[in-house]
Amino acid sequence: MPDLTISDRTGLPLRKVLLISYDFYPDLSPNTYRWFNILKKWSGQGVQVFVISANKNQFSSYEEIEGIKIYRTGEFALGNLKYNFNKNNHKPNELSTKEAGINVKLIARKLVRKLYDITWSKLYWPDYAFLWKYTALPVANKLIKEERIDKIITVSWMFTAHTIGFNLKNRNNNLFWMADTVDPFSFNSKINNSQLYRKLNEIIERKIFLNADLNSVLTEKIKEECILKFSGVSKIIVNNNLFVPADFDYTKNTTNEKNGVRLVFLGTLSESTRPPKNLLILFNKLVNKYPETKFELNFFGDLTTSLPTFSSYEYLIGKSIFLNGRISKDKVNTEIKDADVLVNIGNNNKYQEPSKVIEYMYSGKKILNICTIKEDTSANLLAKYPLHLNVFPDDLNSDSTLQSVFDFLVKKENVEKELLKEILNNYLLDTVADKYYDYIFAG
Repeated sequence: MPDLTISDRTGLPLRKVLLISYDFYPDLSPNTYRWFNILKKWSGQGVQVFVISANKNQFSSYEEIEGIKIYRTGEFALGNLKYNFNKNNHKPNELSTKEAGINVKLIARKLVRKLYDITWSKLYWPDYAFLWKYTALPVANKLIKEERIDKIITVSWMFTAHTIGFNLKNRNNNLFWMADTVDPFSFNSKINNSQLYRKLNEIIERKIFLNADLNSVLTEKIKEECILKFSGVSKIIVNNNLFVPADFDYTKNTTNEKNGVRLVFLGTLSESTRPPKNLLILFNKLVNKYPETKFELNFFGDLTTSLPTFSSYEYLIGKSIFLNGRISKDKVNTEIKDADVLVNIGNNNKYQEPSKVIEYMYSGKKILNICTIKEDTSANLLAKYPLHLNVFPDDLNSDSTLQSVFDFLVKKENVEKELLKEILNNYLLDTVADKYYDYIFAG
């Protein structure tokens, strides 16, 4: 038994919480970034923290890190299949559109993926992690009983985590359950077979919102939409995306600086949600119209699914466009420091709050935001940030837009640190973690 004489910051006996999230440490995901930092802070405040996540066919079944007890469970052979063809064989700085065209393993993996997409992905519900529920639920029940846990948090995406929370709440009515919805389930037609499951998705998500003791969403827009869509739901709070600032000087070293503009994109590209097409169209026009200015566009991250799109600009690869693989956090900070302009490509999901944009803003640098849809959430987030420029799809063929982009890229400006602190206050760790803490452990 743990020592119940230990107290948390309120002076009350040690408190316990169980977080259930498909993604968690050491996964590189927004869910991991958000909740790993929050739980580390809570652990330091005397909260005993337990986590159940997926082992994803690669992680150990249990470990304790920073005071967090992490239990990982599997998804059976069929559930693990997706990891076999999602592997990225490319090493950092070795991405090539030519190489992608002749890579036999990559082609075979694409074929398997295609088969998966037209068969299994049309049938599963609620999402591709549903088999994880059948291994995670018994572990959750056991932990709740043996450790006498009375607070649980489920994190969606993946929505399967919420179905586990719903089951646990029905079995243990004394549980306090917070459902943290990063991405609303029934609003997204690409999560599963929406033609088959659209009504079911809405019914179950409404039950989640009604049965949870507290629902958390990232933006006021999502809250308003949920209240409108799910009649009778009122237990919703807004807690923004999380950003943990690095102790890093992002001021660019201007010594021996070459004449030109260095643009940097950091993140994952996806043809279905975050395609590079509009950015490449715009950049190609800039290079052609302003040949006297040396433009350099650098991509860092998982670019695999977009390599065919880059192949249309083969003549710029290695000259003005540079494709790189994933890089470490330290390297990310260095690339931001060396950038003149940071490039964001907006997601086509109008309900998603972009965490990468918050990191961009903290650097105080110019941000060029390429919008994929008119209701771009990055544009809304950047509204309070003085050094940004949005380019919407309808603007791409405008000469005045091209001139505006050029003028924006070549001017030398930064945002003052004091203003940055004011802009980003709601996204900082202490603000986000303490807001959750007060709601979950109040009283």
